[in-house]
Amino acid sequence: MLKELLVNISIRNEWKQDVASIRRKLKQTQIIKLSSSQKKDILAYYQSLFGKKVPADWHEYFYSRNGVFSVKYVPTCLYHSDIIYKLNNYKLRHAYVDKGIYDIYFPDILRPKTFVKNINGYYYDDSKPISREEAVERCRNLEGAVSKPTQEGMWGSGVKVFSSQNGLLDDGSTVESLMDGYGTNFIIQERIDQHDSMALLNPTSLNTLRILSYRQDNEVFVLYVVVRIGRKGKSVDNETAGGINADIDLATGRILDCAYGTPSEKRISTTDVGTVLKGFQIPGFDKVVAEVKELHLRLPYFNLVGWDFGVDKNGDPVLIEWNRCPDLSQTAHGPAFGEMTEDIFKRIKSEKDSRF
Repeated sequence: MLKELLVNISIRNEWKQDVASIRRKLKQTQIIKLSSSQKKDILAYYQSLFGKKVPADWHEYFYSRNGVFSVKYVPTCLYHSDIIYKLNNYKLRHAYVDKGIYDIYFPDILRPKTFVKNINGYYYDDSKPISREEAVERCRNLEGAVSKPTQEGMWGSGVKVFSSQNGLLDDGSTVESLMDGYGTNFIIQERIDQHDSMALLNPTSLNTLRILSYRQDNEVFVLYVVVRIGRKGKSVDNETAGGINADIDLATGRILDCAYGTPSEKRISTTDVGTVLKGFQIPGFDKVVAEVKELHLRLPYFNLVGWDFGVDKNGDPVLIEWNRCPDLSQTAHGPAFGEMTEDIFKRIKSEKDSRF
């Protein structure tokens, strides 16, 4: 009981902080005010689905960004405080999301080649234990590598793209200092040589597909796919690094329209390198969707999953990572759960909170 009380107090505080955050974002964009009837529709919709009032600020934000009004937008405060803990098992998250053990869950799936990984202080190549000295030696001369934390992180933090020669990275630091900076639980992999078409979006970053999938019984539904594109000269495509997102038509694998970046930016019709977004064909799109539907069934404790995939030179999907609490791309796509919104909320009503 005490734990539930403390969590409920924490939820109330999170909602207040979340609303304050979105109001700050609204100040950075051109606000389209919701009408009183729109606000009433939002209130009635969530009262019927969830039994609680929800703030309309997130609806107003997405409406201001993309010009599309819907009562089905999922407020982030509700998503992070209630939804994700009932759809996914909170207590098992750390073991499953650890990128260092993807070879156990996904041994037959294309993944970036691993040079070295550290799990709980122990060094490995891909699967065999090695010494720190061996790990350093393996990374002394690399052409195009990516290092990152293996446990749950935030928005691409800690990701470093580098090359090394005789133990020195291209920024002048050493392999040893790179590893020391992470301490434990990190991985160093080969950078993916992406498909030529994906490179047209931005050649300096690995431009990835973010897929949101939902499991109901033994069927997996792909709720949406967005392409994440880096900015000119940037090595990562994360929105926090200025990256942009564009929604993809699930039927054709083509970008539907424009992309969205920071709250202060308007609709983006071309990438920084001049590639037109509307109608752009994503190579190997059907393969990525099929892979997600198969892989999600390997994660029985997680019903809502965000997947990050690259597309290699051959048009084959390459798994970068999966996320047990993915951010929802509702500016680019629209309401995250789409036609399944009512089904998902009906399920949430009967599910237990996995934190207790």
